Amino acid sequence: MLNKAQKRKQIVLTVLMIAASLLFLFPVIWLICNSFKTDAQITADMNTIHAFMLPGWNENFFKNYTDILFGTKFVRYVGNTLLYAAVLIVLGIIINGLAGYALAKIKFPGRDKWIMIILLLMIVPMETIITIHFLFIAKMGLLNTVIGYILPGIVNPFNIYLFRQTFLALPDDVYEAAQLDHCSPIRYFFTMVLPMSKSVVATVAVFTFLGVWNDYLWPSLVFTSGDLLTAQIGLNAITSNDNVTTGMTLAVITMITIPVILIYAFFSKQIVEGVTTTGGKEG
Repeated sequence: MLNKAQKRKQIVLTVLMIAASLLFLFPVIWLICNSFKTDAQITADMNTIHAFMLPGWNENFFKNYTDILFGTKFVRYVGNTLLYAAVLIVLGIIINGLAGYALAKIKFPGRDKWIMIILLLMIVPMETIITIHFLFIAKMGLLNTVIGYILPGIVNPFNIYLFRQTFLALPDDVYEAAQLDHCSPIRYFFTMVLPMSKSVVATVAVFTFLGVWNDYLWPSLVFTSGDLLTAQIGLNAITSNDNVTTGMTLAVITMITIPVILIYAFFSKQIVEGVTTTGGKEG
């Protein structure tokens, strides 16, 4: 039980944390509130406290959002992004997970060298190798295709390392028991290893989704067709239109931003657990 002094300290700390949170959330609050306003209202409220308040209810309250949803290709852009993210999440978990398991549990010639290569690749910025990816995809004739966009993003050194560090902690006697039941290595991986590693699977899934959702450079190089664009490229295409008002621009930015905030809000525990539990293991 906490005594009175500890309770007061906890209350003060909670109030300070809430105040700090609101300070960092001010830009988001301003964004959301002004996304429901007309350009005239945004200009009138710019230097007042009303900039952080929603406008009064009227028949045009959601007009900026309906204009974006039904007057542009925003829904298609979001649908494309969700599709690409889903494919990359599934393939990434399978391929990077298998690679991580091999590096953690299977002894083969050159394993330590491969681990070193993975570690070195983790510090190489994507921008330094994106030209190689582009030339590779171009020579294969996969520009402006879904496969051309997805292929370079399947294998991720950081995800392989996360999987490896998690799989190092798995007890070997579980696999030995599975072998007695005539369980093949592949079956063991999918039925035993992945279910026992939910935190790192969730971490990889969230990081992959956020990477696809926020990616601008790679899809801008690969795609030329408007029907294949992702949310970030679509955002640029929509906001560059002269007919799009400031309120509509804020509305589309809000719809792009909110999913990222929700992902962190709902999966922050899994992200922290996945990263912290993998960072301290040796092998």
